[in-house]
Amino acid sequence: MDFSIKIVIFSRLRTGGGLFIPEHGDLLIETDGRIWRLIDVLNEAASFLRRNGIESPRLHAERLLAFVLNADRVGLYLQFDRPLSDSERSSMRDLLRRRAAGEPLQYLLGGTEFMSLVYRVNPSVLIPRPETEILVEDAVETLKTAGPVRILDVGTGSGCIAASLARNLPEAAVDAVDSEPNAIETAAENAARLGVGDRIRFIRADAMDGGFHAAAAPPYNALISNPPYVSEEEWERLPVEIRMHEPKRALCDGGDGFGFYPVLARLASELLVPSGTAWAEVGAGQAGRVKAIFEGSGLRNVTEIADLNGIPRVIRANK
Repeated sequence: MDFSIKIVIFSRLRTGGGLFIPEHGDLLIETDGRIWRLIDVLNEAASFLRRNGIESPRLHAERLLAFVLNADRVGLYLQFDRPLSDSERSSMRDLLRRRAAGEPLQYLLGGTEFMSLVYRVNPSVLIPRPETEILVEDAVETLKTAGPVRILDVGTGSGCIAASLARNLPEAAVDAVDSEPNAIETAAENAARLGVGDRIRFIRADAMDGGFHAAAAPPYNALISNPPYVSEEEWERLPVEIRMHEPKRALCDGGDGFGFYPVLARLASELLVPSGTAWAEVGAGQAGRVKAIFEGSGLRNVTEIADLNGIPRVIRANK
């Protein structure tokens, strides 16, 4: 069969036919008879994402195409010659346009992996980052022999911290707090899907509000939080992919990036049992000041925990 390529340039986007690839205008590459094999689409998609400055373009193309075909990435390589239907190509074109425009891959796929578990994510919640795994891993290591414990997760977002703790600490009960109803809904769905919904109580409340204590149910053995620690100045320098798509309230405190830490230190002092433990994620370069805030509030054994590059990303302290 002749798969000779012809290139047709349009002055506007055409939604049917082959794979849309904007380059110096609207460019449509199609084959005679409009037969596009899986390998053709995959190669064109990777090329398109590369030209649009997307990192790891081949990987992203594979993930998107696997999502469209309801397959895994390995499965793609077992059906390279499979022709794609018009509807499959249309779905792939839409996802590619959105990814090229900066929409995060995790939102397009509707989920991401955290602590070896898959969490559903959407634009109402922050996409979980590897740095937050450091936070959870240290909490699990500290609490794994403590028996039944009560944990307060402040700013739960997708619920990745609360649910991961519940999965790894079978005797733990978690109160997970967030001020946004859509985040609470997403977190509750994740907890239920992961089989820990019965051990997590989701609370809609604002930790910055004076009435927070009425929503909480102290005392707690542990308090944990990944608070907004991006300053307003730094927010303006973040990639468009983050600024245009992820919830600003979950990343930026609207000030110097340290606004939530005195609140967390106060909550730890007021809500934890004696010798209870508090954890807080911090931005690169923030650990020293946050450590001083925690020590100044009377917390003890304030410790910095570094990532694999030696950068402190978590503060741990005892009441």
